[in-house]
Amino acid sequence: MDEGLGGSGAIKISEYVVGCPYCGRYTFKVEEYVYEVPVFGRILLSVGSCSECGFKRRDVGVLEEKGPKKIVLRVRGERELRYLMVKSARAAILIPDVGLEYTPTMYSYGYITTVEGILYEFQQAALIACGGVQTQECRDVLSWIERAINGEVEFTMVVCDFDGLSKIVGEDVIEGELDETCKSLIGYSI
Repeated sequence: MDEGLGGSGAIKISEYVVGCPYCGRYTFKVEEYVYEVPVFGRILLSVGSCSECGFKRRDVGVLEEKGPKKIVLRVRGERELRYLMVKSARAAILIPDVGLEYTPTMYSYGYITTVEGILYEFQQAALIACGGVQTQECRDVLSWIERAINGEVEFTMVVCDFDGLSKIVGEDVIEGELDETCKSLIGYSI
C-alpha cells in the first residue's frame, strides 16, 4: 500500500523511467497503482513526472472492461448530470445534439468525473476557442452549455472509447460496439 495515495488500498504494481513526452530526456518517472473504487471496481492509476522539465501526467482507467466500445446516455435532467464516469485517455466524447466533440490527442489523460463535469470541460474549451470575440455562434454554444449544466435541456452524450476503459454508472446507459462515426474520429481500424 502506498501512503502517497492516502493509504487507501492502492497497490503499487510498477515503477519505471522513460523518455519525457515534453522534453525527450529519459527522466520521466512513472508509477502505476491498482486501486479498488466503489462502483467502478479495480482501476489503474498512472502518475508520471519529469525531474528535468517538471512535465506531469496523470491517467486513470477501469481494469475490468476491455475492447473498444461506444457508450450512449440520454441526459434528461439533473439525475443523469450526477452520474459518475471514468473517461479513459483515448475516449472521444460527442454531444451530437449541438455538434460538440472532444477528440483525444497524444496528451489526453483519463480521469473520474460526472456527466456535468464533462459539460464544464466543453464550456472551458468553448471559452478558450471563442477567445475575446463573442460571435453569435459562441454565445449560442455557451448559452446551450449553461442550460445543459443547469438541467434545462435534454441531450445525448456519446463516448467512443477505443480502449474500452471508460464507464458511466447509472440507469439507461447503453454500451455497444463502435460505429462508423466513432471510428472516423481518429481513423480507428480494427
